[in-house]
Parts: sequence; C-alpha cells; structure tokens
Amino acid sequence: MTGDILTLQQASELLKIDADTLRVLARRGKVPAMKVGRQWRFDEGLLREWVRERSLSGLTCSGSKQQSE
Repeated sequence: MTGDILTLQQASELLKIDADTLRVLARRGKVPAMKVGRQWRFDEGLLREWVRERSLSGLTCSGSKQQSE
C-alpha cells in the first residue's frame, strides 16, 4: 500500500467517474482495488499510479485497443 485507503465513493470522486462505473471496473480487475467484506476499497497511491501509467501509454480505462485495419 502506498497511500490513503479510499471508499468507493471517495475513489470515484478522485477519478471523476460514476461510482457504479468504478465498481464494474473493480469487479473486472481493470482498476487496482480490494474487497473488504462486501465493500470495495482503493489505495489512493495505486490509483494515481494507475492513472499516470494509462495517460503515459495512451490507453483508456476501458482497455480499448487500436484496430489494425
């Protein structure tokens, strides 16, 4: 862990996305997250690094790939 632990709501506010969208991304393993009981928790430092890596590589959070046509 590298930062504060955030709730789903706090993490969605940090990322500026809807909480339901973030829940789906977490469930699919697309965003760094952990389940504590029935609730999702997010390490703020890992989320910031995740965003930074994607902005540097040009990928979107949906994981879309370039088409080779």
